[in-house]
Amino acid sequence: MRSASNGEGRVNDPSGSKRRRGFSLIESMLATLVLTGGVLAVASTSSGVTMMIGQGGRLGAAAVLAEGRLESLRATPCAALTGGSTLEGPFAVSWTVTGGGLAREVRLTVTYGNGRAPRSDLYVAIISCGI
Repeated sequence: MRSASNGEGRVNDPSGSKRRRGFSLIESMLATLVLTGGVLAVASTSSGVTMMIGQGGRLGAAAVLAEGRLESLRATPCAALTGGSTLEGPFAVSWTVTGGGLAREVRLTVTYGNGRAPRSDLYVAIISCGI
């Protein structure tokens, strides 16, 4: 059934019921409040994710650095393997060599800044001295 205009710009509803159009002020304020809460939740989560990405990058760089140092120690003759330490950029690397005979144990520590406090990662490798 069609509605007819009464000539004053209003629409006559033939069923006689009054229909409201649009949203009330309360509904609009509630929707804005819910949307604001969601935006704030996403914003607080993104800062945590950014921090974790930075930590992951430093952890990965420390692992690559440790792997390189262990490879250079594996290339060294067993009789010449000794402990030591070095600074490589923001990383402090130290290692100890223990054992004798056909194998040496290398304990390598990489220390670096991790935002609030220094972090140390320990890597252990066994180097074979046999032919």
